[in-house]
Amino acid sequence: MGLYRDAAEEYSKQYPYLQDEIRFLFEYAQSLSKSEQYGKSNEIFRQAMQISCDPMLYNIMGRNCQALKQYEQAEQSFTKAINLVPNRLYPHYLLAKLYHEMGLKDKMESEINIVMTKPPKMESMAVKEMREELIQLTMNN
Repeated sequence: MGLYRDAAEEYSKQYPYLQDEIRFLFEYAQSLSKSEQYGKSNEIFRQAMQISCDPMLYNIMGRNCQALKQYEQAEQSFTKAINLVPNRLYPHYLLAKLYHEMGLKDKMESEINIVMTKPPKMESMAVKEMREELIQLTMNN
């Protein structure tokens, strides 16, 4: 955590010079998120969204909103990520976890069904871990 906070501090010094560089904005916002500065992170993500449509911007922004208990904004962010690249499983996984936290069992189960049945672009350990975690979520529900 300390390293992310230090990184965010250093990024803030470079911000005036690199505020139109998407990779810089992503790393800066990510370091803010990892150091639990969710509101500031989302400010930087909103700026990044002006120059990029990378769905990861929306995924992380959604996680920031979820950490802040801003559930409607989190849902909107994850849904935007899904709409940008419909074949990705990760935003569905995030949405399932959000619905679980919100106690919305039907919506959670719908998203879990998508993650479990939709074929991934490529099988990977990440897909396997997401699916296993969601199985555990349903078993503990």
